[in-house]
Formats: sequence, C-alpha cells, structure tokens
Amino acid sequence: MSRVLLVNPPSAVEVYYSSKIRVAITSAPFITLATLAGELLRDGHEARIADLMVEMDPFGAYRALLREFRPDIVGITFTTPLFHEAAELAGIAHSELPDCITVAGGIHATSLPRESLEEGGFDLVVMGEGERTLGEIAAGKDPGSIMGIAFGRGSDYTETPPRELIEDLDSLPLPAWQLHDLSRYRSPHIASRKNPVGYMETNRGCNHFCTFCSQRIFGHNVRSKTSRRVVDEMFRMLELGFNDIHIKDDNFTADIERAKETCRLLIEEEFPAPWALPTGVNVADVDLEFFKLAREAGCYQISFGIESGVPEILAGVNKRQSPERIRQAVEMAHASGLETVGFFMMGLPGDTVETMNRSISFARSLPLTYAKASMTLPFPSSALYRQVKMDGRILSEDWRKYNFHSTSEVWKHENLDWDTIQRYYSLFHRKFYFRPSYIWKRFWRDIRMGQLWDDIKAVLSNDWK
Repeated sequence: MSRVLLVNPPSAVEVYYSSKIRVAITSAPFITLATLAGELLRDGHEARIADLMVEMDPFGAYRALLREFRPDIVGITFTTPLFHEAAELAGIAHSELPDCITVAGGIHATSLPRESLEEGGFDLVVMGEGERTLGEIAAGKDPGSIMGIAFGRGSDYTETPPRELIEDLDSLPLPAWQLHDLSRYRSPHIASRKNPVGYMETNRGCNHFCTFCSQRIFGHNVRSKTSRRVVDEMFRMLELGFNDIHIKDDNFTADIERAKETCRLLIEEEFPAPWALPTGVNVADVDLEFFKLAREAGCYQISFGIESGVPEILAGVNKRQSPERIRQAVEMAHASGLETVGFFMMGLPGDTVETMNRSISFARSLPLTYAKASMTLPFPSSALYRQVKMDGRILSEDWRKYNFHSTSEVWKHENLDWDTIQRYYSLFHRKFYFRPSYIWKRFWRDIRMGQLWDDIKAVLSNDWK
C-alpha cells in the first residue's frame, strides 16, 4: 500500500483576490481532493490532504508535512494560473523526498500534459477523472498499463489511451472530509448563511457547449448521482461538521426531474441546513416548479451563467439562450424567494463598447441580488483558445497572467483594446452596485438581516476604480 499526499496550492483562492467582489469568495475544502482521498482510503492506502491555501506559512507547512508523512506519491491539482506554483511544489517534493512520485492533475494538466511534464517537472500527469487512475498509480501498476496518464520527456514522452468516464457516480466513496480541519474555513455572509461551508458534487459533465469553456475532464455527457445518494451525502456532511452546503456542479439542473426529485426528498426528510447553487444553472433547463421546490427544500441562493445581454454575442460563443429566457428564469427564481446571482463576461468574441454597455444595462434591469463580471480569457483546451491561436492572436502563454480579474493582455481581441475591456470590467460593477435603487433595497435587506455593518466594510474594502 502507498502513502499519498494530495495538495491544493496556496493561491487556489488567492488568484481571485483582485476581483471587484472579492468579499464574496468562499473558503471551503475543495471537493476534488476529498473525493480522490476517499477512493484511496477505500483501497487501503494512507492519504492526507495538504490544503495550503489555509496555511499562514504554506511552503513551510508543506515541507514539514513531507518530512513527517514521507509520502510515496504527491498529487497536486491546479488550474491554469497556478501552473508555476504547482511546479514549485513538485520541485520541493523532489528535493525533500527524491524517490517520491509527483503527479499533476486538474484541467490545466489534462489540457497540456506534455508541458506539465517537461516544464513543470512532474513525473506523471493524470488526464481526466482521477479516482481510478490515481488508485492504480498508488497500487504500483506499470505506467504503460494505466489508462489516462502521460509520462516521460522528449522522445520518451508517452500518453496512454484515454480512460473511460465513471458512469455510476453512486459507486464513488463519500469524500474524505475527515482529513480536513473544518475550523480553519470561514466564508463571508455574502456567499454563505452559516460556517463552515462544504462543497459537494451531484453530477459531472455539462450538457452545453460554450466556446470559452472546457469539458476535457468531465465531458458533455452528464452523469448524475441518484437523488437518494445526494441527500444521504448532504446529511453525512452535516454529521461531519458542515453547516452550509454549496453544490458545485457545472449544471445541477441538467436533469431537471432529478433535481426536483432531490428537492422533494430534502423536503420530505426535513433537511435542516441551508444550501446554495453558486456555480450556475443554465436558464434553458429550469422552470418555476423547480425554483419553488428548491426554496422550500432550503436553497437560498442560485446563480446563472448569463455572460451577455446581447443575442448576437451569446450566439457567437454558442451560449444557447436568449435575453428573454434569461429574464424569465431570473424573475422566476426571484419570485420564489431565492437570492439570484448573475455571471457576466466583458470582452467576449464580437463584443464592442456598444454591446458591453448593453450587457451592463441588461444586468441592471434584472432582479439580481448580486452580479459578477470577469474579463474573457482563452484558456487552453477551450474552443476559444484554439480559434484565437489559429488566428495568431495569443500574445502570451505565461499562465500566471491568465486570471479572470487581474491580468495583462494575453490575447488580442478583434474589436477592443485591453484597456477598454478592463475599464468596462470595473464599470460593470460600479454601475450595477452604485445605483440608488440597489443601495436602497440593499439597505433595508441588511437592516432586516442584521448585516448592514458587514456590507459597509465590504464596500470600503473594495477598489471600485
């Protein structure tokens, strides 16, 4: 049996601190590492999780854990802007334990496995879903016989055939949340009702094909846990110490009947804790019955991937929704008593100053509790990245700069200079939040909920320029 250390880089959340709404960033253990650890423990391996984002001295704590636990395998999951930090962590593991095997996982490693090996210094890359693959690595199987990995450098570089996706998600063990000290996680009231917040997944995959997104890990064929498994898992999370649950699916309502069944079961069993859908549902998949059931079942907040208020811009990124349908969905959620969050993107393909102004006006016209904008970036493996690269408009592949909220120019937009995109990113938030009508409604909401001083501090802590 193997000892496996699973690592979350220090800046896993820090990359969003320059966001205009950084006060809404949750602090919670990541579902990915807990799920991987659950599989390893079930197979009889030893597993620990190093969540370096909650450490005051992350690299010191990491070195100390390497020396104390002495893992055989160090697995590091990371997104694109964290590539260089993850490579540094792999280098530290090799310096402390020369014989350990370093494994890269996550969307960036899956998208660019060869670069992760050659520039990141990893020994192996897991491509796609990692539970079964990491289990075989821990069991000591020959790399050439393990599906879904990459290894070697130069002329010895090898990619094995892709691993089939896990169809029966109920077969996965419960995430190993017991490996985390939950007292170290605290989220602001804007993003939560109680602490600590726990993340969970109820399905994998997305049934939509937006060009700025990538589904290289989970695919477009949505696979779901049964409603019974979802509810049992939610109750188990309460037993372990979570008090607020955030479902982090790409689209919880991809199977709307399963979503409704889950809500009915939560109502029937009187689930006592608040829960939310913070990563967005697609407006094409929802209806009024679902929103009412979700509210009755304890859901308090739901997010929508709106992106733009202009039909031509939505069509250009294959976002199959109309402004009319967006408005209908948001109004139904609002009428059902749910807080509503809208996600928008500035600088989408085809955007102009005029279309971005229209998106800002559209956001202001919706009954949204919160609105968040980001600057469009062509992340590796997305269709947008492939198109922009083919056009010769990628200006930098320094992945540290690929941050939705604070970045130098990494690609050339066909209509807009980067200063304009950044200006409209800031303008979006100022125009949405500093309306007299919004401030007035927010004031009375804060009085009612006892959160006025918290919101005042949130406003003062942000840079709204």
